[in-house]
Amino acid sequence: MSQCDAVVVEASGNEVLVEVAGRAPACGSCQTQDACQTGLLGLSAGPRRYRLDNVIGARVGDRVSLVVADGTLWSASLASYGLPVLLAIAGAAIGQSSAGDPGAVAGTLAGLGCGLVLLRRKEVRVRHDANLFSLQVQTKEVRFKEKS
Repeated sequence: MSQCDAVVVEASGNEVLVEVAGRAPACGSCQTQDACQTGLLGLSAGPRRYRLDNVIGARVGDRVSLVVADGTLWSASLASYGLPVLLAIAGAAIGQSSAGDPGAVAGTLAGLGCGLVLLRRKEVRVRHDANLFSLQVQTKEVRFKEKS
């Protein structure tokens, strides 16, 4: 499970809007957050906001942990990049074999369009899937030093 800290910025009904800082560590592998190149050409990406089901009763201002299920990032990346490219290549091959170069161009565009439509349908379907994201209350361990 990957996790990052977030702050609740809006609560309405059964949903909350949480904000994650722009330089949140993706995996915890880096020694410092500054080493992570999250933005284009290393420029800082702004804060991101996510609307989630409020299963923990969070209120505005609460600090929470946003937990992402294992494999979510990998499958989303594969679908986002792989599916449209594979469909574009398949469309180009079919178009090339049936109508030459103009058919290849049309097939590429048709395959790419189909890939984008399929991605949009999948995004709408999994938007409220509770297995992808979850909220947890942050806890801090407090230790008191004994007087010597």
